[in-house]
Amino acid sequence: MKINLKLLTGRSGDDGSYSPGDKINLPIKEAIALVNSDQAVPTNKKEYEKALAMIDQTNRENAEKEAQVTAILEKEALVLDLMDLYRQVARKAAQIEGIVITDEEVEAFVEKSMNGEDPAVDDNFPAGKQKDENSLENGTEKPKDESGTENSTGTSEE
Repeated sequence: MKINLKLLTGRSGDDGSYSPGDKINLPIKEAIALVNSDQAVPTNKKEYEKALAMIDQTNRENAEKEAQVTAILEKEALVLDLMDLYRQVARKAAQIEGIVITDEEVEAFVEKSMNGEDPAVDDNFPAGKQKDENSLENGTEKPKDESGTENSTGTSEE
């Protein structure tokens, strides 16, 4: 869509040179910019107002879409954060219960929690292995030296 304008100032460009008082037909955005900067006036006020209303509507629609996209992205980020927290809870619960759990058991705990189910530790970690004396608090085994003897410092000797 184009808008008919009457120029108030001179203008020249790739399409020619124009003097004040000349009438030209320009794309909406360019026409609005000239009117807003007092370089032109619309020859048809209703046509100009219709163009402004159309741009306002488009801007509102774009703002709504952007807000929806932002809300979806924020929700997805919160869901990922919540899942990470449930993973931490699962590992801490296993540590408190004195068992070692697999990643699959952790994910089962997370899935039940995310679905609003009661993720009872006994139900989620039935295959969990009891910690033995070679396990550290975080569920990993203590490092051993080259002879297979447990290193009392918790670090491997090189």
